[in-house]
Amino acid sequence: MEKSFNSFLKYLLPVLMALPTNLFSQQLTLKECVSMALDNHPDIALNELDHEYSATQILQAKSEFLPDISASIFQSGNFGRSIDRFTNSYIDQFYNTSYAGLGFRLPLFTSLRIKNQVKSAKLSHAANGYKLTKSKNALTLSVITSYITVLLNAEIKENARNQFKSDSINYQRLLDKKAVGLTTRSEELQFLNQLKSDEIAIDDAILNYRLSLIELAQLMNAPLEPKTSLSPIELDNDSIFGQEFELEKMPEIQELNLRIKAQYENIKATKSQNFPSILLSGDYGTFFASSNKERSFFQQLNDTRNGSVSVAFSIPILGNLKNKSVIDGQKVQQKILQANLEKTMLNLQQEKDNAYTRYIAMKQKYKNAKYLLELSKENRDAILEQLNAGLITVVEFLLAQNNVEKAANTATQSKYQLVLQQMILKFYTQSGFTFE
Repeated sequence: MEKSFNSFLKYLLPVLMALPTNLFSQQLTLKECVSMALDNHPDIALNELDHEYSATQILQAKSEFLPDISASIFQSGNFGRSIDRFTNSYIDQFYNTSYAGLGFRLPLFTSLRIKNQVKSAKLSHAANGYKLTKSKNALTLSVITSYITVLLNAEIKENARNQFKSDSINYQRLLDKKAVGLTTRSEELQFLNQLKSDEIAIDDAILNYRLSLIELAQLMNAPLEPKTSLSPIELDNDSIFGQEFELEKMPEIQELNLRIKAQYENIKATKSQNFPSILLSGDYGTFFASSNKERSFFQQLNDTRNGSVSVAFSIPILGNLKNKSVIDGQKVQQKILQANLEKTMLNLQQEKDNAYTRYIAMKQKYKNAKYLLELSKENRDAILEQLNAGLITVVEFLLAQNNVEKAANTATQSKYQLVLQQMILKFYTQSGFTFE
């Protein structure tokens, strides 16, 4: 039985070693990361609650159109001298009174105050919708930047490991040459120093990768395994990236435009308080007094029941003086919103111009970095042939190898910088992020 188990392990272990290292690791795409962040991040939840609360403000404003209906019951005790409600004569005794009634108040005309308040609430609700979109865009951009940083650090980590593997192979070749007396201990030490430097570079790359993964996990507000792998993002060589941006469609601009309009409606609503209003009211009630010994409780309720309906025409005499300071404050707030709109337009224009300028620069940088990497590899291969032929020392080869490592990291960094700039330009072009 033990022999059979050992035979099983003998065939199983090579199969397991041949499996990809990320087979059981977490695999995520950029779209999934953004979706998880939008679902889990507290900033989005707060903005959604703010948007939801603004919807209740619309209902509250509309409720002003509804009549105010109330039912009331009073019970009171009277003592000392008073006038009897039934005989209109003075009495000096303690008695209790009960009253029950139903009343209503309905605004017939408020100089469009309520209508303007409803308009303002609707505009504020729509503005909060754009505020929520703005918050989602900001978080999405942060996730994209962090996601690309993880990909960058993962590739740098792979570059460091490839460098170590290449140097290890060449070190083994040097040991073979040393065995036949074709190299020296000094050259061996130089290679050992290089291998140790490669190991330190791997450690730094692993640390940077894990830190960037932690940052991405914090934005997503979800745990990520250390072996999490992210789907690659390739350069977009098909799209044409230009400066055709419609800043008016950006949620920041839409939000401020709506808030300016909402404030204008608030000013109109406040001004309407300076004009006449018409109020319809009515009530119906009855009462009982214990001072009337001749009539029973229900007889008194029947005797005293009565109602009334009235229309009140109200003219505010000093309304303009009372509301002037409020209106002046609202106008200042409207000017502040207008100034913020102009400032936001200026900032977005600058961000857009900077993004396009960086894109052009990164495009050229990536092109040069790829060419530099090709030259560095070609130079290293040529020096390696000379080293194997014994024409140069190992120092020259190690220098060429380091140049390849630097060129590889530069090419990797410039590639992902270009990827990020392409996505930012798509954001401005589409007034938001879209994922396939």
